[in-house]
Order: sequence, then C-alpha cells, then structure tokens
Amino acid sequence: MRTKNLVATIAGLLVLTSGVAAHAEGLNNLAAGFNGLLTSPLDPVLFTIEPPEAFEGVRGEPVTSGMLGFFAGVLMVPYRAIMGALDIALFPFWVFPTLSPEARVNLFSVAGYEIEYE
Repeated sequence: MRTKNLVATIAGLLVLTSGVAAHAEGLNNLAAGFNGLLTSPLDPVLFTIEPPEAFEGVRGEPVTSGMLGFFAGVLMVPYRAIMGALDIALFPFWVFPTLSPEARVNLFSVAGYEIEYE
C-alpha cells in the first residue's frame, strides 16, 4: 500500500513539474482574465465606434450599425467579465483553454506580452 502511494506521488509530481508550456498556459489565462475584467466596460463604446462585421449591410448602416453595436457591447460586458473571472479562477489548472473572448484592447502589450487566444 505504501509503495502504491509513493509511486502515485512521484508520478503526480513528474506530471506537475514536467510542463514548462503548462506554466506559460496558466499565466496566459491569468493575463487574459485580468485583461477581460479590466477592459469589459469599454465594450459598449468600442462596439459603437467599430461595430462587428455582422452588422455591415443593415438598413441605415452608419446609424443603425452603431446603435446595434452599442447594444451588442452592453451584452458583451457581463460575458467578458464572467469569462475573465473564470480565467483568473482556473489559471492554476492549465489544462483549461483561455475562456475569455479575444480582446479588442490588450493592456499587457505595453509590457511586451501578447495574450494568445484559442
């Protein structure tokens, strides 16, 4: 019984310490989560200024696409904030992919770090 526990512990430690890329993936999720939480209030403004491609060609495009973009941005705020909070909560578990939607503004580019979205 003791040998099984020892083998399981050693195997677990090897799995946890062998992944350099896993550590980087966890930090990527942490950065994406903080970026999502901090930039989520900007979504209504950014979606109004530059509406998504799905709103191209709507009737009365310059005005209506901006209005639709604003409402899409308002709906995107809680989504981006919740996914950012989940990325922060789950960053120690690097097996999870980045959950946050791709950011329109990357706060970490100033520090030279680019977040990788899947």
